[in-house]
Amino acid sequence: MAPPGTMDTKRKDLYLSRMTTAPTTFGIDGWTFQLLSILRSHHAAEVQFRDAPQWNSDLHLIHTISGKGLLHIGRRTFETTPDVVLSVPAFQHCRWEKIGNTPWTMLNVHARLYDADTTPLHEGPLLPIRFAPSGPRDMHDALASWHDDLASTSLVRRSAAGAGVLGLLSRYMEQFAQPIPVRNLDGKMQLVRERLQAQAQSGFDAGALASAVNLSVSQLNRRFRTSYEISPQAYWHRHRLSLAQSMLANTPTAIAEIADTLGFADVGYFSRWFRQKSSFPPSQFRRLHRAI
Repeated sequence: MAPPGTMDTKRKDLYLSRMTTAPTTFGIDGWTFQLLSILRSHHAAEVQFRDAPQWNSDLHLIHTISGKGLLHIGRRTFETTPDVVLSVPAFQHCRWEKIGNTPWTMLNVHARLYDADTTPLHEGPLLPIRFAPSGPRDMHDALASWHDDLASTSLVRRSAAGAGVLGLLSRYMEQFAQPIPVRNLDGKMQLVRERLQAQAQSGFDAGALASAVNLSVSQLNRRFRTSYEISPQAYWHRHRLSLAQSMLANTPTAIAEIADTLGFADVGYFSRWFRQKSSFPPSQFRRLHRAI
């Protein structure tokens, strides 16, 4: 048995695999929708916090059932109340603040959406950060039911929950979606993107990536930027940080073990890298994240 606060190799591999799979997946006209979870979060009236961080690489739709709070993104602030939905932007430093002396209850739909060429649409501005759909009470009742269905051992109930959430997301996109840019399919860059995601817990090697698709490093960088508007190394850093933050937030694994899992030979270097990328030391990020 692994020591307390550590993750043995089998559990580590299982955790990392769960980061790239989803319990409920649907394919429609070549597009793929994955529902990862519907998380319920409740904070009592006396609970107060101002700097609970959030960083994500997936689609997070926050539905406030009761109470209210604030989402801070840089200098912008968005209030969440029962009549609106917040779409937390991917790869941006966000923090939550609870306001008022009343309970605050939220349901967070956590999902991914890929187009026909497997481009992860959830990594871009798929929906406005704040929008107000019609019929919030019926929507909340449905989400609460789907939340319970996802925890069921019945495949039928879990599938029905996934289909329900997909229908809800479709309505949101029909009413509020941002224009989705048309991209020219570049099969080699798709392969590079998949390799970067799979290798987020190991070192970045531009030469090996370029060689794998028979390109020079400069050609690789140029074509990847054309396809995804970001450099390969920056994309790799994004997903490496997402893994680090997910493990800090969702597991009791020791920080030194997380650093080792992600390929850092020195926990001090990992801590400096994490603080540079997320504005928080790992221990503070873990403590503040538990507030939400």
